[in-house]
This record gives sequence, structure tokens and C-alpha cells, in this order.
Amino acid sequence: MHRVPRVTYPGRAACRPWLWFGSLQLPESWPGKSHFLAVESPKSPVFTRGLLSAGRRRFQDMSPFDTIAKAVYRRPLTVYLLSILVPVALTLALLNFRIELDTGILSFRARDEPYAINYDAVLSAVQWGKGHTQYLHGPPSPPSPANASPPTPLSERLQSHASYWLTMVYETRPPGGNVLTEERLAYIAEVERKVRAVSGFEDFCHLGVPLASLNDTSCRRWVPSSTRDQHPPACPGMQCVPAMSLMSFEGMIRRWFIELVEAGSGAANSTAGAEAVERRLEAVGFDPAQASAMAEALAASGWDTAEAYAEMPLTELLALVPSGALTRDFFHIGHEPGWFFDKWYATGESDGSSSGEGVRAVALRSGFEFALPLAGYATNHDRQWEQDRKYRKWAEEFTRMLADGGEIDRGAEKVGLRVLHAGGGISEDEAAALVLGDLLWCTAAFALVTACLFAYSRKLWWTVNAIVGISLSFPVAFFFFRAASASPYVSFLNMLVPFVLIGIGCDDAMLMFDAFRAAIRDDCGDDDGILLPSEDVFAARYAPAARAMLATSLTTAVAFGSNFFSFIPPVRALGMFAALTVCVNYLLVLTLLPAALVIGAKGFKNSFMDAMDECLGLFTRRGYTPRQVNESAPPTPAQKATYSQLDTRDTEPSGGEVELQTVRGKTDDDDEADWTEVGVHDDGFFAPSTAEAKDGGDASIVRVKKEMTCSCADLNASIRANTAAATTWLGDFVIRRKWAIIAAGVLCAVVSSAVIADSLVVARTPPPLLREDQNLQRIQHLLFDVFYTENWSNVRVAFGVAGVDRSGADPNDPTQFGDPVWDGSFARFNDDEYTQLAVLAACDAVTAANETLQLTPSSGSTECALQAFVRDSGGVDSVDWGPGLPSALARWSRDMGRNWRENLGWAGEEGSSELKFITADYFVDLHPVSSTTEEIRRVHDAWEAVVAAARTAMASRLPPGSPVPLVIQACDVWNRMGVEESIGYTARISPAVSAAACSLIMLVATRSWRVTVAAVGTIAIAVLGMLAALVSLGWEFGVVEELCVTLLVGSSIDYCIHLAMAYAEEAPSGAGRDERVKAALAHMAPTLTGAAMSTAASSAMLLACVVEVLVKIGATIVANTAVGFALSLFLFSALMAAFGD
Repeated sequence: MHRVPRVTYPGRAACRPWLWFGSLQLPESWPGKSHFLAVESPKSPVFTRGLLSAGRRRFQDMSPFDTIAKAVYRRPLTVYLLSILVPVALTLALLNFRIELDTGILSFRARDEPYAINYDAVLSAVQWGKGHTQYLHGPPSPPSPANASPPTPLSERLQSHASYWLTMVYETRPPGGNVLTEERLAYIAEVERKVRAVSGFEDFCHLGVPLASLNDTSCRRWVPSSTRDQHPPACPGMQCVPAMSLMSFEGMIRRWFIELVEAGSGAANSTAGAEAVERRLEAVGFDPAQASAMAEALAASGWDTAEAYAEMPLTELLALVPSGALTRDFFHIGHEPGWFFDKWYATGESDGSSSGEGVRAVALRSGFEFALPLAGYATNHDRQWEQDRKYRKWAEEFTRMLADGGEIDRGAEKVGLRVLHAGGGISEDEAAALVLGDLLWCTAAFALVTACLFAYSRKLWWTVNAIVGISLSFPVAFFFFRAASASPYVSFLNMLVPFVLIGIGCDDAMLMFDAFRAAIRDDCGDDDGILLPSEDVFAARYAPAARAMLATSLTTAVAFGSNFFSFIPPVRALGMFAALTVCVNYLLVLTLLPAALVIGAKGFKNSFMDAMDECLGLFTRRGYTPRQVNESAPPTPAQKATYSQLDTRDTEPSGGEVELQTVRGKTDDDDEADWTEVGVHDDGFFAPSTAEAKDGGDASIVRVKKEMTCSCADLNASIRANTAAATTWLGDFVIRRKWAIIAAGVLCAVVSSAVIADSLVVARTPPPLLREDQNLQRIQHLLFDVFYTENWSNVRVAFGVAGVDRSGADPNDPTQFGDPVWDGSFARFNDDEYTQLAVLAACDAVTAANETLQLTPSSGSTECALQAFVRDSGGVDSVDWGPGLPSALARWSRDMGRNWRENLGWAGEEGSSELKFITADYFVDLHPVSSTTEEIRRVHDAWEAVVAAARTAMASRLPPGSPVPLVIQACDVWNRMGVEESIGYTARISPAVSAAACSLIMLVATRSWRVTVAAVGTIAIAVLGMLAALVSLGWEFGVVEELCVTLLVGSSIDYCIHLAMAYAEEAPSGAGRDERVKAALAHMAPTLTGAAMSTAASSAMLLACVVEVLVKIGATIVANTAVGFALSLFLFSALMAAFGD
């Protein structure tokens, strides 16, 4: 071990800067051989201590932290480089993993709830069927001769399967105005033309076939593969389907008016004409009152000529349509005309706003369809991920125009419009871009935390390395998280972790700063931070700090990790990732940061020289030994070293560089000195001095070269004085007012409990993903609150599916559901007449209960495949029940029953393999986001009752003792109930687990049940107060709030742990409670203040995000930081002053 000389000036409290001689070992003839170097001041004969003993005192009880501290102290550069290079290597290795950001709602289903299990079971069966069923293309044909050539391979007609959509909504700017003005309608038409003009539109649009060409072989749904992709297409007349918009159907509307006028004007008189028009209107769905009103309006116009209606402005044509008449699809376009308008215009109801503008609509919408398969792909399922990627890449062309500030948005602003858009694929990409954009606010959080650390440490080197350690913890933790999960899907909730953990990492860094300064103060009497304490003193301060950080890191990790009990995968993944990040950050704070502090004090040059010496010894197999110096030879350049000092006596900041040189002695007799001595000038700097020589010969002296450097000594002293005064006042106040503080805390707990019990309600709808002014959030509001919109949520009833095996499924992948588990009793359906009739009876039971199931009005047929087959076959008696039924079903599904073809799941070739399952699709008028929990639960219970009735109907058609096939129903909307039940379960379990674990950690860390009880009481009051505040602000308890509660426990206890450990260690032995509280506050209050400020600053950046979930969590953390900090300083300290050990 190298010797470390230290020089002090008599009468000064400050320890003088260290003179580092690298690996220099003092000559045998030096007095330093006795482990001390005598230093004499020119003005004082007093000798003070110099070199520390080379034989360091070892701790009698060596803890792991002592071992780490000594390794860091002795080999700082090695530890530092390893702490940098290993995380960097893991970060680079992370680039090899595929990562997909998941912003969808499907991944939030509670996978262990019955609703999600049934949903995954049915979806897994459907996926299994797509992968195993071998479809025979085209309608059935007579048997071919044995020597006939194989059938021509068929493919789906090009761009025939609508797979994507683009919905655009036009509202006035500001909202609430009238869209139906000529200028605005003209611009809406221009927008649609611009979308159609995007390069490549024809390669992705839904291609329609003229009615005249439908019978052409090359125009059918399944066409010969060899001719499908010809240019020009083999099917003549294919063109893009017009946009579903008011502008596209304007011509149809005008023709409809012309036909009405011609029917009325061709009558014998006006009355007869009105009656003829009225009959036509009633035939297309108008009720008598509406038909009469519109007929009278047309008759009153004098039956204008057809040309007048061809040229009349669209707004005037629409004014002739009576209110409430646009909710029927009398144009047979798949939507009622009111689909284009807001619901108040379409239904004639009042929106509560003033009207006086005549024809008025607050919003319009239009839609485009895009279809698969693309050229080069056989079906819409052929390499679907490739087709999806190509579509999304092309869609970026028009989404750039539609984005805020884009070409279309700028033009819309000029006419007072806002153009909103949403669509399959593009909305997911937009949401992912917004989430990643919010992650950029993390840069601002880092900047704020960097400022906090620099203000606290006033050392750039310390600050930079603290930030480096915090930054590296995220990719390292994510590497292990990603490697362990083997899932590429990462929830957007994980974006929360950097914002929260930046502040937590800053807390640990500040604690390590304090420990290093305290070691300097213990050893040198000063804490300027530029001195290096001895190894033993460094280890003595390092170990308690490491133990305190271990306790706080464990409590934070447990708080996050308690989300493991959640049934919602993104919440569970967030907890695991955050807990892992806390642990990695703790390891880096134990290694990288203290190594950097030691290097900063020792000097990089000397640390490098020591490391090179050790490496050389290892490579040469000679071990590591300090370099010997020839006592008679002049020092080499390698024996130079640097030091830095702050001296309050200087009027200007000062520093210096120590340079070993051999010079002639300045004494009259050269034989009087042969050893080096260091003296001190009056200005506080080292200077050469002479002394008596032990032997004859030349004198060797150390000459000090003074250099100027920045010093903040005066500022530091002022800050320390003000801090000491503030903490003294705080300690006196807490002790003097402890009973009042405790009473106020108890009162806060009682009031908060009352508020929570009276006002806490479970959220009835999921929280909004984005701020309300964002494109996606605004268009969702308009589509479901402003427009007359039907919901088409699919309820699937399945026969033959018993459950799902998820062992091989990725829980974070919303497209993986597992492997289906088949119902063995359904296998009898392939040959048993009774089982077949039992399934038909179950379908009849569902149809009989249609009125109670809230089916979507325009969803069409509510038959299952077997019912439709029986109907097309002429009735039950016309069907050949028994073993021949599966092949008959297959033939029917390739012809008349093509709409039900995908509801039949075959084990192989359709008709000749086993029929594994049958599904029936029904659509309910519920939305997974906008519908309330009460609505969803009521409809779900109705479906459960119908399924029970279906089971009863099946049992009645089977022989006694026969097994009854299983029938289950599933819908994505039901998952909402599972999420809410999971929230309730997690809200009961996670905080309790977190509180229990934190209490145990506190007990182990402090070894005092009094301290633990005081900390738990403080945390309980903090959590109750925060919950009461959130409830008072109108927050409903949902996924976000449940996550916040688990964070409150872990983040609130950290301050208590630091104060408790300071309470136990900082006061002198035998001190009373008051003295211990004062000592703990004097030691930890500044650190806790800096930690609270950094945590609040980093979390406050969440308030600027557009993802509303992150905003709410950020607000909760900022408020909880302030509350937890205040309660720890006042309430916890008061409890310790009253009841502490």
C-alpha cells in the first residue's frame, strides 16, 4: 500500500491538501520511516502530524460494505472503469433485442379473470382455425376424373378485403360553429381530393368491381393466381371505392331529389304529387309525419325542374330534409345519411346551443377504406405483418398532411375548420409517437436534476458522475427486464420509470456526497470535498450510507414490486421494471460514484499510475508492490503529482501543483541536510524550507508551484452557516411544538378517512389516454359523444372450446392468446345427430333472447352458421343429420354460406377433416372505452343468462346421461369488468404488502420498534391525506390511482428511514431524545431537502406530457413528495422526540 503524506498548518482547523507521490515509498533515511514527516512552520517551532500510519487499522467486524469501500478506495480507477464499461456493454447488447411499444387497450385486460380467460380461449381457437383450416377455393364442383389435372391455384382478388380505414372529422374552430357553409364544404371536398391524390393511393385503396363484371371469373372473390396481378388487371373496370362522405354521395343525393321531384311533378295535380312523393319516402323508411312534411315542402316549392335541384347548393337541399329523417340507410350505402352529421343534426334533437343560422351542423365526418391483399400476396393473411408494414409506411404520406401544423391543417385554419383523423394502424403509430415524444421531457428532468445536484455538491465532477450513474441504470435494468421476459412488447406505462427514478437516484447520490464530505470532516476537520480521507475513515462513513441506501432502495423496490399482484400485465411489468431499475441504480451508487469521488480527490493521473502499476504486476506475475525510490537520485517525472486546495485566507481563489524537484540546499552548509522538508508560507501555501540534515550531502527539497483556480470557500461557509441555523431552528421548533404537531397529524388522519369513506368511488370508465385537445382524444370524443354512432362490439359464442393453455403465450403481446383446449364432448358433433340438434337448439335459444342482449340495430342477421344452413336447406327436416352433416356444411360454406365460413374451425381440409369448433358472431351496442361499467355489467349478465338457457336447451335435446357440449361467450368489452375487479384486489393487497415489507425493512435497519411504529404512522397519515386530496379533486379510483397508492407507501418512508438512522447514529452516546432529534435534523434535513427538490423537479416534468396517465401520476408524485417531506421533518421528528428510544 502506498504512503499518503498529509500536511497541516498549526492552529488551523482545515486539513491541508494531500501531497500524492503516486506509488513512491519514502527512503529508509527519511524520518517518515517512523510513519510521520515533521513539518515546521517558519513562524512556529511546533511540529504537527504529517504522514498517516502506513499500517492501516482494520475493522474488527468487516462487513460487505467495508470490503466494497476498501476495494473502491484502493482501486478507484478499476472500479470506475468497470462500473462504466459493463453497463455500456449491456446497453449495446440491448440493441440486439426487438422492442415494440404497446399503446393498445387490449393488453390491459386482467388475464386471470374469467372474462379474459374466456376471451383468450375463443380468440385462440379462432387463431388456431386460421392456421389449420385448409379452404377449398370456390363453389363445390362435380367430381373430376382420376386423371384430371390438379385444380388451378386461386388467390384472393387484389385489394378486395377491407382491412384498414381512415376516418376524418371536420369541426369548426373554435368548436360549436356551423360546418355547413359553402366555403367549408368546398374545403372538405378539397381535403378528400388531396388524400386521393397521394402517390400510391391506388395500390392500397379498396378496389370495387362494377355490377356488370361480377360474374366474370377474373372478378370473383377468388381468382386464378396466374392472372390476378396482370397489368392491366384481368378484371375490367376495377376502381377505388369512393370515400364514405357527404361530398362523395352528393351526386346520389341530387339524383334522389330529382327522382322525387319528377314523381311529384308528373302527377295530375299538386295534391297527387305530394301523395306520390310521400309514398316513396315511406318506402325508404321515413315515418308518415316526416314523409308528409318533406312532400309538402317540395310541393310548396312549385315542383321546380330537375335542373334546379342539380344546381341547388347542397346546404339548401339538406334544408328540405325534416329533422330526424337521416337515421335510415335509404341509399343502401351501409350507413344512414345521418352518419355524416353530428347526432343533433341527424336526429333533430337540440344540442343546447343557440340556433338561428338555418341549416346547421357542428361536425361532419368521412371515411376511406384500404384493403388487402396487396400485389404479390395471395390472401389478406399472407405475410400479414409485411403487408401491414407496407401500408403503414405509405400511410405516413397522408398523415403528415393531416398532422397539426401540416398542409391540410394550415389550410383548414384559414376557413375556420379543424381536421381530425384516426385509422387502423395510423392511430397506433400516432399514439406511440406521442408517448416517445413525452419521453423527451425526460431530458428536461435530467437537466433539472443536474442543476439540483450541482447546487447541492458545487462540484462538476461529482455531478457529472452522479448523472452518468443514474442514466446507465435504465438501459441496464431494461436489458435484464427484456432478456428475462423474452417479449418484444413494452407498455407505454414503462415510460414513467425514468421520470420517477431520476429523482430517487439523485437522493442516493446526495447521500453519498454527504458521506464523503463527512469522512473528510472526520479526518481533516474540513469538508471542502477536495481532500482525500484515510481509508478507514472513508470505509467508516461509506458503510452506514450504504446501509441507509439499501433500506430506502428496498422500500422503493418493494413498493413498485408489489404491483406483481396485479392481474393487469402492463401494471405488473411496470412494477418489475421499476424495481429492477432501483436495484441497478443502488449498485452503481455503491461503486461508480464513490470511485469517482476518490479519483477526484486523488487525481486521475495518480489513480491511473496506481492502476498501471497493479496491471503491470499482474501481467508480470510479480504482484503489486509500490515502486522504490533511490534516496540519493533525483525524482523522476513520474513522481510528480497534483493537489488542489481551497483556502479562505486568500483574497482570490487558489490552488496548486506539487512538483518534486531536486535543488541545491539553501543552507550555508550543504552537509547539514539530506532529507526533504515542507514548510508553509504566511499566505497559507507550501513553500520550501530548510532543516537540519541527518547525514551529509546535498539537500533535496520540495518546491510548490502555485496556480490559480476557482474557489467557492466563502460561499460554502455562508451556506453551511445558514443551513446550520435553519436546522437548529427546525429542531427547536419540533421539540417545542411536538404535541401540537402530533395532534395535527391525528386530526389530519381522521378528516382524511372521513373524506375517503364519503367520496371515494370506483371509476366508471377508463381514464383518457391523452389530453383532451390532442387529435386522437378529440376525435374519440366527437365520434362517441357528438355523432350518431353505433358500436359493433363482437360477442362470440363458441361451441367446442373448453379453455386456453397460456403456458406458451407472451403475456405482454396483445396478439397472443395461447393454445385452445378442446371440449371432448363436442367431438360427437361430427357424427352424432343428437349433438348436432343440441347445438341448433342452443343457437335458437340465443335468437329467442335477442331483445335482452342490446344488439346493434343495424348489425343484420343474428343467426349462427348452423341456423343459416338449416334455413338455406329448407328446414330441419330437409337436412341430412348425422355423419354426412360436416361435409354438407363445408359445401354450403363455400357457396351460399360464405359469410359463415370462418365460423367453422376444421382440423385440416374443410369438409373432410374433423370440425373442432363452431363460433357465432353477435354485435352489441357497447364500446370498450365510452360505455359505463353499469351498462357493461347489465349486458354481460344478460348474455350469461342466455348461455345458461342455451346449455339447458342442449341438455333437453340429448339422450339422458349424454355429456352436454360446452358453450361459452366472450367479448372484449367484458374485460373492463375484469380490470376493475383486479383494481379492487390490487388496491387491497399491494399497499398492505408494501407497508408490511417497508415496516420490516425499517425494523431491521433501525432495530427499534418505536422508530418503526412512528414511521408507519407517518406513512399512513401521508397516504390518507393524499387519497383525500385526490378524492376532493374529483378523481375516481381506477388503474392510475391504484398504481399511485402503491407508490405513495414506498416513496413516503424513505425520508423516515434516513432520519431514523441519523437519530440512532449521529448523536453522542447517552444523548436524550431531544438531542438525538436535533442531531438527526442537523445531519439529514439538508440532504432530505435536496432529495425532495430533485424528486419533485424530475416528476414535475410529467405534468408537461400529453399522455394523461403520466400527467396524473406526475401530479400525484409531486404532491406526495411535498407531503411526505413535510410530515417526515415535522411529524416523524415530533413522534421521535415524544416516544423515541
